[in-house]
Amino acid sequence: MKTRIATATVLAAFTVTVILWLPGAVFAGYLVVVSALAAWEWCRLIPGGLSPVVRGGYCVGVALLLLGCTLYEPSWVPLTVGASVVWMGLGVSVLFQIYRRSRVQIRSGLLLGLMLLVPGPVVLFAIQQSLDQGRFLVLMICVVVWGTDTFAYAVGKQFGRRKLAPSISPGKTLEGTLGGIVGAIGTGIIFFSVLMENNNVGIIGFKFWCLIAASTAVMAVIGDLVESAVKRSANQKDSGTLVPGHGGVLDRIDSLLCAAPIFGSWVFLCEKAQL
Repeated sequence: MKTRIATATVLAAFTVTVILWLPGAVFAGYLVVVSALAAWEWCRLIPGGLSPVVRGGYCVGVALLLLGCTLYEPSWVPLTVGASVVWMGLGVSVLFQIYRRSRVQIRSGLLLGLMLLVPGPVVLFAIQQSLDQGRFLVLMICVVVWGTDTFAYAVGKQFGRRKLAPSISPGKTLEGTLGGIVGAIGTGIIFFSVLMENNNVGIIGFKFWCLIAASTAVMAVIGDLVESAVKRSANQKDSGTLVPGHGGVLDRIDSLLCAAPIFGSWVFLCEKAQL
């Protein structure tokens, strides 16, 4: 547990620094590196095994695709976010169908990896670069997702009785999931209030922010379940061992990958409609 807490603290501090204070190019590079590492772990979860050359080529492909997406024009942002939401949604739905019917095969696994690994980072970069308070909004989604994971774990461990999806993730409970969503909303409200005092999130109203936090938390849970389904199909407990006390990189960002496109769509809707 000490290792887990220490690792989480270091990663959180580094991530916040990159989001808030370092140049956008550094943030883009951070997203590319993290996504490439997650892609390497994703290849490990594809049944049948892939050679190191294929895995390396896949990681490079994901990295280049993300780099290409950072070379955008502001007018592309709505299309980028919309396409990311659709692309990620298709990936999630197809993945669950494949999991229910058979093991994930190599070709479908590689394609699904692109559908799940790419949209989230693209949306996060678009938010940070195209909105006046984009850095704070990116930090917001991280806070909501972290809050979901933290409260779900704490509430589930203390009060969890009924299994949420035993065939996919036996350890997750309904009580823990609801606790994570409620905790994420509360955490988001506190964070929102602090930023509002400094006029950092003026494009989002308080009531609409509660809706955004709730829907983002729900998608974070779905993202966690998606990765659990993939790991179960591959008979793996963790996606990797790169993050001490937490497993792999993919284990740490699975919730964020699904939550980011939904959060981004809400945020850009708020910007246009001034909700």
